[in-house]
Amino acid sequence: MNPFDPYLQRIRDYNKDLEKKGRRVRVWFADPLSGGGVTPSQAASPPILKENTAVELGGPQTAGSTFMIWTKDVSLISDGQIMLVGPDFSEANGGTLPFGQVTLVGGLALSKEIQSRLEREQYAAERVPGYMVRSTGGRIWSRVSDQALDNGFSFRSLGATILCHLRAELAAVNVAEILFVTSSVEDVQNLEKIGAQVRKLSHDLRRQRIKETANGGYECDTDISCEVCPDNEVCSEIRKIITIRKKGSQSRPA
Repeated sequence: MNPFDPYLQRIRDYNKDLEKKGRRVRVWFADPLSGGGVTPSQAASPPILKENTAVELGGPQTAGSTFMIWTKDVSLISDGQIMLVGPDFSEANGGTLPFGQVTLVGGLALSKEIQSRLEREQYAAERVPGYMVRSTGGRIWSRVSDQALDNGFSFRSLGATILCHLRAELAAVNVAEILFVTSSVEDVQNLEKIGAQVRKLSHDLRRQRIKETANGGYECDTDISCEVCPDNEVCSEIRKIITIRKKGSQSRPA
């Protein structure tokens, strides 16, 4: 069994529980191969000021959670599915919504060796015009601009963009789906209970990979800003380990 498969099942159980509670659930399907995703050459969207914000998602005033789960078993993923539990941007009445985002991907070639890049690529939505993303330690904070909302920006289009980008940028990703939750603070907090465990496993696997690296080398191959990247804390730890190793090797007698 793949290390994240038990958590994938927990997400399925979580969704069923929300449906039993009568939450509004909408499901769309996007063609991940149809194009329309962001490209690496696109710069991040400029900051969206409070006065130009139509909807705020997550952030310091409410609950927020974001994480990714991957599996080698592609049959466990509903390819192209975009699920929204709760109100869409246009239904937020200009307010703040609790926000949960879970990206689920599958591919026979997926492994812990490309896990870091896989997790970072979920923040490709940072480069969507009219949508600003900030995230720290799995807590997501996003803003949708007034202009983007007027242009019809929705969770459906956001989800399609993220899925398209993952398939376009990572050949190892064969199938992908995404879940958005805005129904209540409690629902997002319950999602975060799963997310905290997923991130711990991710960090443990990443540390294990670094220990297995013979030369202790580490390179970051993403163009996503460190502020948004979920690996920021782990990267800092890795740099310290590499520095200590280098000092140790330099102090050994020739």
